[in-house]
Amino acid sequence: MRNQDVILLVNDIPDHAVTYGRALTAHGFHVQLARSGADALQLARYTVPDCAIIDLRLPDMSGWELCSKLKERGVRKNMRIVVLTPDLSKVCAKDSAANGCDAWLAHPTVAEDLVRTVKRVLTLESAGPASPDDALLDIKVCGACGSEEVRPTLRMGLIQYYCCKACAFCWRAEVLMPASA
Repeated sequence: MRNQDVILLVNDIPDHAVTYGRALTAHGFHVQLARSGADALQLARYTVPDCAIIDLRLPDMSGWELCSKLKERGVRKNMRIVVLTPDLSKVCAKDSAANGCDAWLAHPTVAEDLVRTVKRVLTLESAGPASPDDALLDIKVCGACGSEEVRPTLRMGLIQYYCCKACAFCWRAEVLMPASA
């Protein structure tokens, strides 16, 4: 992380915006807050963010629409996007990959998890997961019983939780980051 990375925080829930904004600022980020998609697009023109944190449920447009507009306008070539969503399914993984998102978190989330996720995505060499399977870490075999009846259950930033349908064993996996992270 460079000094004063600019973070565009797009969230219309005041308590969440304040909590996330304070946590990010305490870790050395310069936070620009937008309460709607339109505000975010206008701010992005002037602040050129390094990372956008987008609540998928905005009052004036969907978070996916905002992601697409930010990418279309080429606000910043290597801008990272973290989405906040209550939907942590394979569909969300597919949408995240299709919209060039680098990570997603359950919303609401713990502020420290958000900070850790932003720090990590800023160190990635390329933007966005290569595919929905990569976004879900693509674990297909249970480590306890060897069954292939594994399903992702919850995604929180760079941590994916899994459960085996055959033996009910549950575990978590985390994206491995470069040593410099």
